[in-house]
Amino acid sequence: MECCLATGELIRLDGGALGLKLRCTTGRVWLTKNDGQDYLINAGRSFELPAGENALLEALNPAGIFVLETRPAASMAAVRLAAC
Repeated sequence: MECCLATGELIRLDGGALGLKLRCTTGRVWLTKNDGQDYLINAGRSFELPAGENALLEALNPAGIFVLETRPAASMAAVRLAAC
């Protein structure tokens, strides 16, 4: 999923069963989750949200983000084998 955020716009991310990988394509975003830390993610950088965790994301300026589900390494290997 790709989306554009205006300055100050907030979204909630849910890691779900597989986890999420977030890539900031333009701008800069701030992310916080239940580990007590804040993360600043600049354009070109990525962040992985583990399965079962939630996070809050805010655009610090107009920003583009791309979010996709991640897969466990064992699952990815199975997918590659099936395609051969």
